[in-house]
Amino acid sequence: MKTSSILSTAFIVFLSLLPQLADAQLPRERAVTNPPVDEIFWTTTNIGISTVYNISPRNLNTSVAHIFGLINGGIEHFYGLDDGANTRLGLDYGLTDRFSMGIGRMTFNKVVDIRGKYNILRQTTTGSTPIELGVKGSLGISTLSGIGMELTDRLSYFTMLMLARKFDRLSVQLSPMMAYYNFVTEGKQNRLIGMGILTNYEISDRLALSAEYLPIIGNRNQGTSDEMAIALNINTGGHVFQIFFSSSQWHNEQFIMANNHDRFWEGEVRFGFNINRVFGF
Repeated sequence: MKTSSILSTAFIVFLSLLPQLADAQLPRERAVTNPPVDEIFWTTTNIGISTVYNISPRNLNTSVAHIFGLINGGIEHFYGLDDGANTRLGLDYGLTDRFSMGIGRMTFNKVVDIRGKYNILRQTTTGSTPIELGVKGSLGISTLSGIGMELTDRLSYFTMLMLARKFDRLSVQLSPMMAYYNFVTEGKQNRLIGMGILTNYEISDRLALSAEYLPIIGNRNQGTSDEMAIALNINTGGHVFQIFFSSSQWHNEQFIMANNHDRFWEGEVRFGFNINRVFGF
């Protein structure tokens, strides 16, 4: 056989073996046979209370929360829209698939909050881990000027557990929580304890109804009431809009517990909305 024929034959054989050789060099990745349950809640905050939902690694969640005045003010106050609104702008960044950090600023008391969230357990699709368990901690700093307070007197601290489970389209979360204020005035408590109760029901892939209730356990600030809220969630694919009615005009759990004076079932309700958008990096 001529040398050229031998080389041609060898070249053809080599080409035929390339797919097998390439496949042999690919890294072998084990298939995920028991993934975590997705979207137990749709956003990091149900209405005013944080959820077990965490940001994916290298993703940034931007949020705008806006709550107006009481709707029982009537048309003269355009059902609360003419009254001063409390706004919070926030950023949360996913460092891992279980841990995220965030920062935000609220109009009332000009509070800056720094927070972190960690998912200890993930609910799995097979039910081997039947619940989702997370923990959140945050630091609040009032930046109001002209009030003559030291930095330490401006600080508040907050921690909570988040125990959640998704039942088909219904998600439920229980959240025992505690807040501590370094400085309080007469009639207020340094330490407040509450139990957040959250629900979310998916009507479709685009719409969901959610609600929350935050009763105070033990001593409370004078004249305050338990917060309650209901919301319609709209998932556009890029954003999640929450349109809600709440008895509280405050953002962040420790300030809701400390400052809510209105009663939902007595018509002392405010209109508000939240907008959440996730960017991938």
